[in-house]
Amino acid sequence: MMMRALICLALVAAGVAGATAQTRPEPSLDLSVGYQVLHIPGQTYPLGISLEMSGALTRTVRIVAEAGVSIARRTTSSYGAGTLTLYDYGGGPRVTARAGLVRVYGQLLGGAVRTHADLSTASGAPFIEGDSAFMLQPGAAIIVPLTRTIGAIGEVNYQRVFFKEYGGDNETRAFVGLRTAIR
Repeated sequence: MMMRALICLALVAAGVAGATAQTRPEPSLDLSVGYQVLHIPGQTYPLGISLEMSGALTRTVRIVAEAGVSIARRTTSSYGAGTLTLYDYGGGPRVTARAGLVRVYGQLLGGAVRTHADLSTASGAPFIEGDSAFMLQPGAAIIVPLTRTIGAIGEVNYQRVFFKEYGGDNETRAFVGLRTAIR
């Protein structure tokens, strides 16, 4: 559902920008930083930050690396109450296209997640546990230029996480932030 909304937003923005827009060169290297929110089955992590870096391989293909952390404080689970943290990192190809003034892209990243639970049980005893798993993350985004080197970015990703003990998780991640060219 979020992916459809982002695609619709990209199409509307492309229409508004118009075909006569001035073309700006795509930077050979860029850096994005911003806020992320993560939803996993039964839990939303409302606090998060993500850092992305991409480099050009061709005019339309880039290689990207990203890392982020998402936090859910004062959460309650069957194990107790406390803070849940999820770290994610990955890399892979990104295919970009210009649509008027905006740029849109799709990407497929492979990487991993690391979970960490720091909870207190009903009896007050600490419950600390973590797990790591392989992750595949397809996603799409739109970049709207603000200046020659800075743009606003909105990205939606589906994360499929393959836990050994629990099976797979279907997670959704949304990211909004700023992108800057590194020259």
